Amino acid sequence: MTRTATRPRLVLFACGIIVGVFLILFWKRFGPHTTKAVDPEIEAMQNDIAHLKAVVPSQSHAMTDVAFQFSNLWFAGKENNWPLADFFLHESRQHIRWTIRIHPIRKSPSGDPVDLTGIYDSIDGEGGILAKLQQAIDKKDSVQFADAYRKTLVECYSCHKASGKPFLRPMVPTVPPQTIINFDPSATWPQ
Repeated sequence: MTRTATRPRLVLFACGIIVGVFLILFWKRFGPHTTKAVDPEIEAMQNDIAHLKAVVPSQSHAMTDVAFQFSNLWFAGKENNWPLADFFLHESRQHIRWTIRIHPIRKSPSGDPVDLTGIYDSIDGEGGILAKLQQAIDKKDSVQFADAYRKTLVECYSCHKASGKPFLRPMVPTVPPQTIINFDPSATWPQ
């Protein structure tokens, strides 16, 4: 075979490759596409997850509930209504846990992670300030209760500062957050 006879074959072969590549690309872009069948159960779960993410309350909403419960705790203890104080302490704990489940890790002002679970476990664990508050309620000791309540607020503020929110300064409440609950342990109405 001579060189002149081989050249047209090579040109024809190269043109065939170019046309073939062009047809493949055209087919991929404009040809009929088969889509994977989506499992309806998986699609339903994905929709449920998206819905749940959209309706979960903000952490500030949950902390408003904590403030409500913890303020009521103060007035129940102040009136020596120990069963009611016990109730509000448990509610406060549950709402703090809910807050942490919503947003377990925050960022400090420097960008470092702040582990809210670890902070909470240190104040609610054995020997923590919430355990001391529980002991004061169990003993019906109003002096120990007031001291532990104030120390708890200091611990709350430590978490606020660590989370970059030092402007959220808790204080001993001066008025109850609501007026529908009677804090008087000897109340006789309603029966």
